[in-house]
Amino acid sequence: MPKNPIIKFISCCLFLFIFFQLPAGEFYNLKFKGISKEQISFLESISQLASLEKDKPKTKASLKRRAESDVEGFIKALQSLGYYGAKVEFNINFDTNPPLVLFQIKTGPLYPLKEFNILPDPQYKHFFRLPECIDLENLGIELNQTALPKDIIQGQERLLEILEKLGYPLAKVSKRDVLVDETKKNVVVNIYLNQGPLCYFGPVTILGQESVFDELFYKKITWCEGDIYDPKLIDKTQSKLEGTNLFSSINITHPEEARDGVLPITIQVIERKHRSVAAGVAYSTETGAGVLAEWEHRNISNIGERISFKVNIAQIVQEGRFVYVRPDFGRIGQDFLWIVDSQREITKGFRTFSVSLSGIFERQINDHLRISYGGSFKRITDSHTDNDRVFTLLKSPFQLRWNKTNNLLDPTKGHTISLKVIPSVQIIKPQFIYCINLLTGTYYKAINHNDKYIFATKGVFGTIFGSSRHSIPPSERFYAGSENLLRGYHYLTVSPLNHDDRRPVGGRSMLIFSTELRIRNRNSLGYVLFYDFGNVYRTWLPEIGHKFLQSIGGGLRYDTPVGPLRFDLAFPLNRRKHIDGPFQFYVSIGQAF
Repeated sequence: MPKNPIIKFISCCLFLFIFFQLPAGEFYNLKFKGISKEQISFLESISQLASLEKDKPKTKASLKRRAESDVEGFIKALQSLGYYGAKVEFNINFDTNPPLVLFQIKTGPLYPLKEFNILPDPQYKHFFRLPECIDLENLGIELNQTALPKDIIQGQERLLEILEKLGYPLAKVSKRDVLVDETKKNVVVNIYLNQGPLCYFGPVTILGQESVFDELFYKKITWCEGDIYDPKLIDKTQSKLEGTNLFSSINITHPEEARDGVLPITIQVIERKHRSVAAGVAYSTETGAGVLAEWEHRNISNIGERISFKVNIAQIVQEGRFVYVRPDFGRIGQDFLWIVDSQREITKGFRTFSVSLSGIFERQINDHLRISYGGSFKRITDSHTDNDRVFTLLKSPFQLRWNKTNNLLDPTKGHTISLKVIPSVQIIKPQFIYCINLLTGTYYKAINHNDKYIFATKGVFGTIFGSSRHSIPPSERFYAGSENLLRGYHYLTVSPLNHDDRRPVGGRSMLIFSTELRIRNRNSLGYVLFYDFGNVYRTWLPEIGHKFLQSIGGGLRYDTPVGPLRFDLAFPLNRRKHIDGPFQFYVSIGQAF
């Protein structure tokens, strides 16, 4: 049979393909020698051989290419751990079934950081004048410690952050040299810095606004033209503009060049809808089912003035509120509020209907402290109490709130302190004076590093001094037993009781504590265990020897954009006969405190 050259060529190629083909249905094993289990896990996390283990290479050559690509990656990974002299070799044994890929690794010694030098960019040497406050400690750099690349990069980033805070926002690192001395087994890092000029705030350009006047922006800007550039002032301005709820996007930028050190600022915004409507339903075993509705206009005069209407209608509580807010009234950072409140409530201790008109100043003193003060007129009609009558009151409420938490709706660390003082005068005979005082403190602490377990606690102390307890309007006295004060007990019944019918009559002092263990999952669901205890007293100071009422319970939390949705089930440990049920169930938005 004649030999065809084409047939011979095809036969030869087929033979080579079959020879180099991996056995059908077989994969490979990956092993390491010379390193610890932790280092093996680290290298496996970046290995192509490991990540593509289920994708069988078609030939022996493709398996070898995977191994070769891993060599380069492993060397870089070991250098990131400080092993700058690491050596990596591999061998593939095709005689085993499946084939074995063995990496032989010699890490060598850890290389310490000998020097970390900040040098001028040769092109801009005449601009270089490094501030004295910048040293290696501020950059988080330690000499003679392992030269980890991540520490070197973080030190460079801290350098630029510090320079920006000092008024050099245009500073740049033009080059970074990491010099490895194989003989001395150490590392020298040279950072070449273009410091740029000391910059000053220049003119502001506002873009994107449609109905909001420039006046609002200039009231929220926290710097003056000509001030030394400070990124904190940029952040504060951003926060103040976000606080208006008028914009869906706010972007404050500056150019990459400054003429004579003057840095123009551009504020680019996108306005959001200024009107909003909200509605919802609520339920608890204490107040029954209810509906809530709210309407708000956040820009009625194009400078951020707001009005809102809110109603809450439940089986035993019906309330409505109208609020008008004029921002930056009289001074920057001070708001003036007109508030009209109306409330009807039916409890075991009283029935009340009240209407009030208040004028309140609110001022943000600093990042953590806020105060409010003003005056109000309130008319109360109380019945089914030990002092049924109509009260006509003038009040002068004052509130101080200190907040050092990391989140208003769902804090995981920090603390708050709130003090309310409300002097009140009955202006129609018989006249009398009393003062309601309420001190509340909260504390939050993450038990582990990833904030999965949160310890939270709250303490409340209240006292009313002035006229006798009998003179004070019953609905203004202290009561506990609610979703926020001593959970588990019947609604607003924790108070001194009438000796005849065991009806709650209200107290002049209150001392209540709550403790929670909050467990957060990676998904939106969380869990809570809690313990509450405390009581309400007849006297203006708590009677510490008096028995505390206690409750325990648990709940679920589901994260939403407006805060966690709360489901709590609470059990009273000191049930009072004919008053308390076996449990109380609560549904609301936000943590209990």
